[in-house]
Amino acid sequence: MNRFFSFIAYLFVSLGCMAQVEVTAFSTGANEGVTYFLPDTRLDITVDVQCVVRTPGEFARYADRFLRITDAVTSEEKEWILNGVDVNRTGVPNSNKAFTVKISESAGCNLVMTEEGIIQAVNRKVEAKPAETVQKKEVTRVDPRKFFTEEILQATSTAKMAELVSREIYAIRESKLAITRGTADNMPKDGISMQLILDELNTQEKTLTELFTGRIDTLSYQYKVSFTPSEKSDTTRAVLFRFSRKLGLVDADNLAGSPIYYDFSHQEAKTPVVDTKKKKKEVVKEGICYIVPGRANLRIYITGKELFNSSMPIAQYGTVEVLSKELYTKRAGTRVLLDTATGSILSIEK
Repeated sequence: MNRFFSFIAYLFVSLGCMAQVEVTAFSTGANEGVTYFLPDTRLDITVDVQCVVRTPGEFARYADRFLRITDAVTSEEKEWILNGVDVNRTGVPNSNKAFTVKISESAGCNLVMTEEGIIQAVNRKVEAKPAETVQKKEVTRVDPRKFFTEEILQATSTAKMAELVSREIYAIRESKLAITRGTADNMPKDGISMQLILDELNTQEKTLTELFTGRIDTLSYQYKVSFTPSEKSDTTRAVLFRFSRKLGLVDADNLAGSPIYYDFSHQEAKTPVVDTKKKKKEVVKEGICYIVPGRANLRIYITGKELFNSSMPIAQYGTVEVLSKELYTKRAGTRVLLDTATGSILSIEK
């Protein structure tokens, strides 16, 4: 439905207005034309974490006895690691900053809007951004019993089975040494064949050895925390979320984790002095509205370490301005590109 609305908006406004662009504040049922929104800025905080999963092997208690491995994983556990945070800005439509472009005959005013109705460009095309693809790295495992001999499978005790598997590991190592030294009875015919055989032997050795050493898998995760700043958002040392090395990311009120703090403050925009004695008149905005954003600073940190600190433009702390209607006559045909996150102008071309 939003795409249909955007298409209709683009079509109607391309038919556009005669020699001027008349824009009025939006009022339900009272406007004739195409309505667009200016954005508020939402902050999307991405938290990058890793989970290290340690899984003991079936023969962990025999690792030292048969393979002289002293650092085998003996118990199952998870350890979470906080790598860092990143902050992106996204525009959300502000219903209080809606404006309508009056539809009339033949003009150079073609609007491009996002699916949410936020103005994106005037008199120019906007290339669609490719969708972000997240590649999931799946951990593939080979069943170690695939390499068990008949003697191993018929063993009557775990200790005996572990002993036979360790012998198989030593036999694989001897085969690898024989091939690399060129002393094997049946040497591969060429380098490619040799590499294929060595790769298969390495897989067998690794799979069987993990029955003693256990496995250590590192998994990556990303969590998102979002909020839209307002006049009341200024704060110092507020808890954004909590983090536990055993549980990972937890809620801000979960005392099982250590607090991740944030400071947020916005800079007051300088406003002109207005004579309050004069009666204010509603100004008809004859042009395309945009935002001169204000700025705010966001700092995210834990005790003793700063994770993020940056000043950034925020739409809701700025002012709404108007591009003159003279820029949109048939002769001018000015092309404008706007930032959908802040409502500001990115480029103007004639």
